[in-house]
Amino acid sequence: MNNEILSKNSYYEGLIQNLYGGSSGMFVSFMKLFYQYNQIKMFSPEKAEIFEKIMRMELENCTILGQILLKLGGDNKYYSSAKKFISGFNVDYSKTLSQIFLNDVESFELHVIELKNLISKIENLQIRDKLKVVLSNKKTSLTFLRENYFKNNVIN
Repeated sequence: MNNEILSKNSYYEGLIQNLYGGSSGMFVSFMKLFYQYNQIKMFSPEKAEIFEKIMRMELENCTILGQILLKLGGDNKYYSSAKKFISGFNVDYSKTLSQIFLNDVESFELHVIELKNLISKIENLQIRDKLKVVLSNKKTSLTFLRENYFKNNVIN
C-alpha cells in the first residue's frame, strides 16, 4: 500500500479496528505469543523458536492492520471499535505446551474465518490485498502450529 491516505470509511475502519485491537484481535494474539515465547524459552529453547517465528508473523500482521487504520484516517490504538481497551486480562496464560498449542490453533482458526469474512466485505482492492497477506500469514502460522502440536504430543 503506498503512502496515500485512503477515503475515510468508518465501516471498514470499525471492522479492521476490531480485528486489530479487539479483545480477541491480532494485538492480543501477539501479546499472547510473546508471553508464550518467554515462558517456553526458560525450559525449552528449541521449542521457543516455534513461537518466536509465529510471533514475528503476528507482529507483521499487527503492523499491516495498523497501517490500514492510519490510512483510513483512524487510530491504531489498542481498543475495539466500541473503544474497549485491551489489556493483559485478554491474554490466555496457559502453562502446558499442549494447552498452549491447542488454544493457539483455536484462536488462529477463528482469525482465518474472520479474515475471510472481512475480505469479502471490503471492496477496496488495496485493503483487500493487504488483508490477503495477513490471511496468508495466519494460514502459515496455523499450519506450523498444527504440525508442531502433533509432533510435540507424539514426543510427550
